[in-house]
Amino acid sequence: MGDSRRMPSFDPSLEPTRVLIVDNAESSASLELLLHELGYSTTCTASSGTSALQIVENFSPTVVLLALQLPDMSAYDVAWRLRERTGLRQVRLIALTGDYEHAYRDLARRAGFERFLAKPVSGPVLRTLLGADLT
Repeated sequence: MGDSRRMPSFDPSLEPTRVLIVDNAESSASLELLLHELGYSTTCTASSGTSALQIVENFSPTVVLLALQLPDMSAYDVAWRLRERTGLRQVRLIALTGDYEHAYRDLARRAGFERFLAKPVSGPVLRTLLGADLT
C-alpha cells in the first residue's frame, strides 16, 4: 500500500497512550500486565470484535492490539471499521498473531495494520514497537 500518511509516534512519558487489547481473556490479561509493567496505565480489553467496536465509542484508544483470530468476526473487518470512524483514522493498529504467514501480512496491511506482533509477546519487543514511528 503506497499510503504516505504518517502515524503518530507515541511516548508514554509525554502523552496518555490509551491501549485497547482485543484478544482472548488469557492473552489479554498477560498483555495488560505487561503494558502496566512498561508504564502504560490506560488500557482496556475486549474478547471479541463486536465488543471492541462498542468499547471504542467511549474509550478512544490511540493504540489497538488486535488478535487476528477472533470468535465473532474477522479482525480485518474490525480494522476496516475502526479506520472508517473519523476519530479513529490515526489509531495505531497492531496485529497480534501466532501464525506469521506472509499472506496474512498483505491482507493486514490493506486493512490498516501497521505491524505484526508475534505471540507470545515479549516486553522489550512491545516497548520498542509502541515507542517506534510506524511509518
